[in-house]
Amino acid sequence: MPLPEIRFLPLSRDLDVSTFSCGHDDLDEFLIEDSMDYQRERLSVTRLAYIDSEIVGFFTLVTDCIDVKQVDPEDGRRGYPYRKYPAIKVARLATSKKHQGNGIGSRMLHEILTLTIMISEYVGCRIITVDAKPESVGFYERFGFKRVKSRRSDPIPMYMDYYRALEEERPPG
Repeated sequence: MPLPEIRFLPLSRDLDVSTFSCGHDDLDEFLIEDSMDYQRERLSVTRLAYIDSEIVGFFTLVTDCIDVKQVDPEDGRRGYPYRKYPAIKVARLATSKKHQGNGIGSRMLHEILTLTIMISEYVGCRIITVDAKPESVGFYERFGFKRVKSRRSDPIPMYMDYYRALEEERPPG
C-alpha cells in the first residue's frame, strides 16, 4: 500500500505536539517539553512529519564533527589534512506508535539527506552522524550508515559518508 504524502514543517510555537507518542519516553519528552526551547536557543532544529493534519514523526538536526580515525578508510577524503570531518547529526528521529513500520522513518531519512545536501552547498559537511538506539541500528544500516570505531554500545555511534554514496550512484561521464 503506497504511503500517503508526507509534509515536513519546521517546529513552531503554534503547532501542538503534546499528544505525540512514539513509545520512547525520552523522545516524546524531548519533543513535547524541550524541542521548542532548544530551537529558539539555536541548539537544534526540529521538523515535524505530517500526514494530513496528524503528526506522524519528527527529526531533530544539529551540527557535529567526527574524528577522521573513526571513519573507514574507503570513506572520507584521502589525504584530508584535518583531524575531524564536518557533519550533520540526526539528534532525534521518531515515528508515532500508530505509524511505526509504515515507511515514515525512511521518508524522514530521505528528507534529512535532502536537507543535508542543501546545507552542504553553503557550509562544508560530508558526513551524517547518529547515535542509534541498539534496536535502531539495523534501520540505519539499511540506509548505508556504518558503526563508528568506538567502544560505546548504547547509544551506538554511526555515520554515513553521504557524498561517497551520491558519487557511487551517479552514472559515469
